[in-house]
Amino acid sequence: MIYSATCSIERTARVTMSIDDGKDAGNAPPVIWPARYELLDGLRGIAALVVVLNHVGALSAEAGHLAVMLFFVISGYCISASADSCRRGGRGFGEFMSRRIRRIYPPYLFAILFFTASRVVKTALGGPNALRRPILDWVQNVTLTQWVSDLVHPVGEAVQNPKLFVAAFWSLNYEEQFYLVMALALVLAISRGVSLLVPVVCLAILGLAWNWVLPGGWMCGLFIEYWVHFALGACLFFALTQFANTWRRYVFLGTVSLLGLVSAGRIMLLQTGAATYVLRAMTEFAFLSVVTLALFFARPMSAALCRSVFWRPFAALGAISYSLYLVHQFNLTLVAVVAQHILPLRAPQVMMFGTEIVLFIALATVFWWFCERPFLRLRSPPNPLTPTPVLEPRSA
Repeated sequence: MIYSATCSIERTARVTMSIDDGKDAGNAPPVIWPARYELLDGLRGIAALVVVLNHVGALSAEAGHLAVMLFFVISGYCISASADSCRRGGRGFGEFMSRRIRRIYPPYLFAILFFTASRVVKTALGGPNALRRPILDWVQNVTLTQWVSDLVHPVGEAVQNPKLFVAAFWSLNYEEQFYLVMALALVLAISRGVSLLVPVVCLAILGLAWNWVLPGGWMCGLFIEYWVHFALGACLFFALTQFANTWRRYVFLGTVSLLGLVSAGRIMLLQTGAATYVLRAMTEFAFLSVVTLALFFARPMSAALCRSVFWRPFAALGAISYSLYLVHQFNLTLVAVVAQHILPLRAPQVMMFGTEIVLFIALATVFWWFCERPFLRLRSPPNPLTPTPVLEPRSA
């Protein structure tokens, strides 16, 4: 049974056990897992690969979108782990936000510089001047506040925000807000003793209502639009690392299952011609419910799977996934041209896709080494092929 897995499954983790007061002593208590969930490194790498494959034309836009939704679940888990670590250490709002800002902003600003340099070169070669933008656009892109424009000019989908220099950066607008909300929840936890789980669940209920009434057809850039996705990962963290009562885990599993079933049922009931955004929202919930349940039941196998030869390439890719995410979209033309020069004429399309992916990974590795690695807290000498040195949980 998954709850009675022993410490031998994960030798490097310190697993503690607790038995509910008043419970039958013969019942096996649930395992309280450590915060670090190694499997998420490889899952992050797979999600990043799917996004890039979508942008090079090898996979559908739907696949790429669901991969971004998966990043939100991973962020929910990792950011909750970071906030809980700060709570236990008595580190409040300032410490939590400084860690998050240090993690996300420096590489992002380097990516903006990279984007600017690439547009200067394109303009010099006769292309349109993509940098001729209002000063407000520059301020919003540097500060990741493009979402503010959506408050007064809602869009059909967040990626359609005209203020974005790079369309792929839309999700960072939500990540930034997730950090701020969790920082405020941390203040409540430290000052008032309110569990971090309480605001997560309350906002998830509000977010679910928001999505049910306005499921993606009227995006105003607020975190609540994707909070349910984030909350699934956050609740997964609490279920695995803090729920010592078996019944609490059953409530978690039942709630996630119900969300998936109701969403799938609504998809089947949707009439032909229903709005695309309605179908997309329900598809997101159904897909992420399955993913969350799978991650829950896969927890005892995490360490063993991560040691396997099969999983190591994905884990290595996960280590540079943020850099890959930051630099790939505005270099699509450059990489395609280089790939065409490398490959023979009339090379199969699959070879073209493979070459482009290799080039993107090489570019991201260089970017990681110089622009992301210096801002990571490392345990051991950094190596982009080793995903484990990161000391604190990583966000998407």
